[in-house]
Order: sequence, then structure tokens, then C-alpha cells
Amino acid sequence: MTTRYEQVKEILDKAAASSTANYEGAGTFWQNSLAEFLTSTVGGVRMVESGNSKASGLIRGLRGDTPFDGSRYPALPWGGTTVAAADVDFIAEWIDDGCREDDVVLAEIAVPLTRQSRMLQILDVTNLEEAVREITETPNEYNYQHGETKQRMNIDCMSPPQIGRLRDAFRELYALNKWPEDRRSYNNMALIHQNHCQHGWERFLPWHRIYLYEFEQALQDHSPDVTMPYWDWTMPEYCPENPTTGSIIPASFKAFITEDSLAFLVKAVPALPEADADALRNGMLDVLYSSPTLFFAKVKSLIGEQYTKGEHRDRFIDALLDANALWYPLRYPAEFKGKTIQQKFHYHYPTANDIAEIMSLRTFRDFGGGSLYNDSFGFIDQNPHNTMHIWTGGYNPDYVAPPTLQAQVRGGERNRAARVAGRRFHARSDMYVNADNGDMLSNLTASYDPVFWPIHANVDRLWAEWQELHPNSNPADLDAVLTPWSYTAADTLDIAKFGYEYVKSTHLIPVGLQTPVGRFVSKPVSIPEPVRAGFRVAEVRLHRVPQLPRSCFIRVFLNLADANADTSIEDPHYAGYLAVFGHGECYGGPGHCEVPQRRSRMYDLRPRSHNTPRNHRVNVTTTTKRLLDGGASSLEITLVVVGADYCEDNDLLRLDGVSLNFLD
Repeated sequence: MTTRYEQVKEILDKAAASSTANYEGAGTFWQNSLAEFLTSTVGGVRMVESGNSKASGLIRGLRGDTPFDGSRYPALPWGGTTVAAADVDFIAEWIDDGCREDDVVLAEIAVPLTRQSRMLQILDVTNLEEAVREITETPNEYNYQHGETKQRMNIDCMSPPQIGRLRDAFRELYALNKWPEDRRSYNNMALIHQNHCQHGWERFLPWHRIYLYEFEQALQDHSPDVTMPYWDWTMPEYCPENPTTGSIIPASFKAFITEDSLAFLVKAVPALPEADADALRNGMLDVLYSSPTLFFAKVKSLIGEQYTKGEHRDRFIDALLDANALWYPLRYPAEFKGKTIQQKFHYHYPTANDIAEIMSLRTFRDFGGGSLYNDSFGFIDQNPHNTMHIWTGGYNPDYVAPPTLQAQVRGGERNRAARVAGRRFHARSDMYVNADNGDMLSNLTASYDPVFWPIHANVDRLWAEWQELHPNSNPADLDAVLTPWSYTAADTLDIAKFGYEYVKSTHLIPVGLQTPVGRFVSKPVSIPEPVRAGFRVAEVRLHRVPQLPRSCFIRVFLNLADANADTSIEDPHYAGYLAVFGHGECYGGPGHCEVPQRRSRMYDLRPRSHNTPRNHRVNVTTTTKRLLDGGASSLEITLVVVGADYCEDNDLLRLDGVSLNFLD
């Protein structure tokens, strides 16, 4: 499939034809390597400013703008033919999108066909190649590239590539731990919670919202499209009414071994014969274990107890940490030495009814906590927050306390995890400790366990949803500074300002602005089972729709590929519509209606142009639930553009992408 970069070169080659112009020594600069192309100059004018077509000399030259208006140089290409306006726009889009060398030309998969004596243009994305599929699997990559709000997703609804990117981002922060003073390291990010965490009053929610945001920014310094997912522990797979029979923790946080793990173990454990490696392969390969207790019990049953102690155990922990950066050896979820969480702590696992009761609270004091003069725990701070710390921390059933410690501790003190002096967290030597309890059991150690973050992301999500229901119920002291940062509580009230939203699941189909879309038909989007099991809202979103010259309706159908303007809105597959008010003919001079290029986010204080491309949302919840309840496991999106004459308008709508989003 032709890339956009190759298409740009073809356009310029065709226009230059047999011209012998060498552009003051630059030659046919677009045929040089991409790196040379991006640094080419003609008469001191930089031909390409990646990400800024307005400032690119190539675009100015192709359009005949100064200095290529004849006053100094003729329009580009010299001695060739004029490039069509649509092709100039195509090149400008490629420049604005970052001059990617491997960007495919999506217009090539447009399929023309005849229907009711009219030529319709259908974009069928069934045969998208890997370059497009990669973006489809990681929607936040698209959001990052286009400056859109990023999405924090339900971790149990994320695809393997998305989980893989999250693990890689964590590994990058772990790698910085070898420099103790590097504040970007995981250790130093975790120490912020140990030294500054806020609990038990109204700063609990605002402080942790900032902490999550700062940690997420550290991840995005390495992987710009990664966001912090949330763990909805009330989903059916966790069996909240009887949680020990459920999944315990998200699958992505469990221990497992791979073929690479086995290859490492054969080399790292000299006493491990090939027969034992085969036994592990046959009995444990890619099986998930929620705790080291369960993992090593299986190892013991397959190849013997000697591999669960000392150096052999340490090497297994190395293999598990390398296989899954989200696993943590000092974590014993749902293990309370033969007792339930309620018997041990008088807490119960949070259920959907518990969350519904908390969401029905009317005041911030009750929901999130009181101020200093009205001091109290908020209910969300107690259960679910405290409970989930206890649930995921747990107790090590194999721990035997040294005699001196047994003498010091009376009655099974629950805060022994606070004795952390001298530990070098995330040094491998600390990961080998056969601890009494998991690190999540104490505020001083909790943030060293990666499961800390999706738990707090879910608490933040619940607060965001509660804010929608109670927009005027806020902490009393909005001027409070949230140390160690300079944010105030007032700064935290709008998550949109921080550039994220919460969605259960999202599926993006890139389209591209090059070709008008009269009727769009997506490939079938497979809906994950946890989403089919329940969601609050389903939305179809249209991304980066430019100002349209004419007004229209855009009707949305689900699982009805041949829908058209004559299809009744009473059809059970009709999901909703949106109306777009057209711009009409421009009454100004050249470039009057073009969207101005923002010079600097810091110094260009002008508001956005009213012609800036925008996103549109259509609520499709009712139809989506009806189709999924009827047995559908995938959804196909059809967009039909209907003009003012109630006929299909096939050369009007342009859009950069379509997405299907589910919200809890």
C-alpha cells in the first residue's frame, strides 16, 4: 500500500515533469532522503516545517504565496505545471501530521459502487494493513498525535498491545532506579506517597488526582500514548458478593512465565534439568497466578520444593518480574492466613451496591471527606479505598517471624509493614524478601506496588462521575496547596484540564481527510466480553471534522451496512444522528476562512478560530444495548450523510476518524 510520503513525491514528480530546475542547488529536493527533504532550503526558505504547513516554504511555493508570487521567485515547481489545490492540501495535511514516512494513504481503500443510480463512496476498512491496525489497537496514539483528550480505559477491556505499552512504560521508570537522585525514577515517584500522601479528610481526592497525573506524565515522557487505566473491582468477574471465588486482581497484574522465562531459568538455575523445564512448560506456560503463594505452590508440585527456596526462588522471581512489569512479589491478594478479609479486618469487599450508595451521597464532606474544622473520612476513602489496599496487600501465608520480632509484636499487629527503614525498594534484593504482608497494606509502601495506580484511577473516576452529578459540591478549602507540588485543590476540579477522560473501552477507525465520505461503513468492531456484560453509555464519535460548506444530517446505523438516505429512522438498527450547520460561501479574501496556525501555546493568546476542526458525539446506547442483548458480539458503524434536500450528499463530509466508545 502506498504511503502518504510516497504519494507526496509522486505529486511533485508529476508536476515537475521534465523541468531541469535545480532550485538554487537544492535539486529535486523532495527525492532526497526524508531527513534531507525536511531540512532542504530554497533561497534561504525552509521547504518543510514538520507539523506546520503554514510556515513551510513548499506549501507557500505551491500556492504562489510570498516569496514565490513572482516578486522574488515564481511559484513552485519551476518550469513545471501547477499542482492542483486538492493535492496541495494533501501535502499540507501530511506536513501537519508530522511528515511520517510510513503513513498509509487511506484513500486507496475507497470502493466506488452504484446504488439507486448515484455514485456513492464507501470507505470499507476490512482490509486495513498493519500500519493502520496498530493505530486502531492503540487509540491514545491517535489522540496524542492530534492533540485530543486521552482516554483512561478499564484495564480489563484493554487489548494486549495496549497492556504491552503500559508494561514497557513501567519498565522505563524502573530502569531509572539505578540513579537514586533521579526524581523521574519509579522509586522517587513512589516516595512522594510515602512522604506526602493525604488521607482521612478533604484533600484525599484532590491530592491523589494530582499524584496520578504526575505519575502518568512520567510514563508519557517515555510513551506519549500511554495513560493510567482503572480497575473496576465491582465487575462480575470479580464476584464482589463472594470475591475469593472471582478473579482476585486484573489478569494483567498476575504472574506468568513464558518461553523466554524458561530459557532464562535453564541458564540461571544450574540445577534445573531439561526435564523439569519441560514439566514447567507443560504445566505452567502462560497460566496466570494472582500471588507468589499460588505460583510457588505449583512449582513445588511439578518439580519439587527445592526450587521454591533460596537462590532458586530468587531466579524465579527474576523471571516473573521480567515477564510482567506489572506483577509484584510483595503482594498476597485475598490471602489472610486462613481468614476472610471481613474476619481479619472487619472490612468487606466493595460491591456495586456499596458504590451506588456512595455515589448517592450529596455533600463532598460525606463523599470525599471533611475539612480541618469539620474533620472526617469520606466514605469513598474508607470502603472501597482502604479495603482495596488491604485486599491486594494481604498476608504471606509462608512467613515465619524471627524470634526477636515475635517477642516484640503482640497479637499480630497489622502495621508491621510500616517498618521499612533501610529497604531499597525495587532493588532486586528487596524483591526476594519473604515478607510478612504485602506492601499495599501500608501507606508507607503501597505505591511501590504497580496495582496501587489502577486502584486510585478508579477512585478518581468515581469522583469524576460524582462531580457530574454534583457540580457545585467541592472541598471547603479550594486554596489549599497540594504539596509537594504547587497545584491547589481548585486546580483539580476539572479532569478535562488535565487532558484525560474515562472510558470503559474505545475502538478507533482512522479515515483521513483527503477524500469526502458520502457513506462510511466500518469493519466489524469486536466488543470485549466485559463491555458486553454492562456499560452505562455508548457513543459514536466523529473526529476532526472540518467546517463544512453546506448543512447536513449525519445518521448513524449499527450493523446495517446498506443503510442509505431512504432507510427509515424507525429501523431497529438506527442509532441516532447529528446536525451540522454549514459554513456557506466565504465572503472574504484569500485565506479568510483558513484556520490560523497557532504560533505558540504560551505566547499566542488568541482564541481558537471558529473554523477549527471539531469532534462530534452521537449517543447510541439504546441501539447498542439492544443489539448486544440480542446476541451480537461485534458492531459495524454506518454513517449516512443526508443533505438539505433529504438525499445523500456524497462529496461533503470529511473526517479524520471514527470511534466507538463505552463508558461505565
